[in-house]
Amino acid sequence: MRERALLLAMALLPVGALASTGFDPQAAKTTSGGGWVDRSGYSELIYHSILEGGFVGGEVGWALTDFNDPASSTRIALGVAIGSAVGLAIPLLTATGEVRTGDVVFMGVAHTLGMANGFLIPLTVQLGQCTAALGGGNCPLFASSLQTSIRIDFGVSAALSLGAGAATLLVNQQMNLSPGQAEAIGAAALWGAAFGFLAGFGVPDAFLNQPALITGLIVGGADAGALTAFLLRDFFEMDRSRIWFMDTGVALGIGAGWALGFFINPNFNVTAVSIGGIVGGAAGWAVAYLATAQLDGYKLNAPANQPAAARLDAPSLRPFASLARGERASGIQVDLIQGRF
Repeated sequence: MRERALLLAMALLPVGALASTGFDPQAAKTTSGGGWVDRSGYSELIYHSILEGGFVGGEVGWALTDFNDPASSTRIALGVAIGSAVGLAIPLLTATGEVRTGDVVFMGVAHTLGMANGFLIPLTVQLGQCTAALGGGNCPLFASSLQTSIRIDFGVSAALSLGAGAATLLVNQQMNLSPGQAEAIGAAALWGAAFGFLAGFGVPDAFLNQPALITGLIVGGADAGALTAFLLRDFFEMDRSRIWFMDTGVALGIGAGWALGFFINPNFNVTAVSIGGIVGGAAGWAVAYLATAQLDGYKLNAPANQPAAARLDAPSLRPFASLARGERASGIQVDLIQGRF
């Protein structure tokens, strides 16, 4: 009798569990359609989060540093370590839903742009004021008059970087950027910053007498490049590898342009070298763009945009595999009618 009672209790355990939670279905996670949760960007999210945490921690260390304190370097190193650890913990503990690659890349771009703007914009203003106070003379980056303000710049940079990255969480679903589009925004910011630096570099004695011009053109070029790529995001609907090849093309083009400018004028005329770098970078970008068109395989294999008439062919059998809600399934598919409807 005791054994029968034990078996009956064990049989009723699942029923009791269901009764305690109700028979309502569990809340479904947000999906990208097709009934599956896209977590393709999870590993990249961890990488970006660790990197971002390390940079932010280092900047906070800089912001709290007294340049006359011999322990300053230790504080900065500890900031990097703590920030990296926090950056690792956040996605591991919170990223339980969808983690799309395009969203992760866009968040990383926002982090970087926020960090650059938060540091370079106030620094540009401070360098301009320092130069004006010295009557147009040299204003070293780590002059005593700038030490306190640079510490503040690092703090502003860290805060703006975190804020920009967090803001992408509010718009990612609406923007729905592909990995290539998000990558292009970040790459265009780098291209703009490089061309801005070259433009400032071409002004004679700009490093000594107009350092604010250099930093202003760098951050202005970066923002202009990112905005242009965002507005032309349909044009940049391409494989990420093409963007990486364009980065390489711009870098090699700038180097070749510099070499050509120096070859033409061995006296190192900064204007000639700068123009050579700008022209070479633009040419390298164009060559990389045209030479990598075949890398967009998903476009070449895509069906035509215009609907095709349906046709009835002989039935055919082929293997079928699917991934629905994280579960793999396989079977045999019978094709009867082909076409687009």
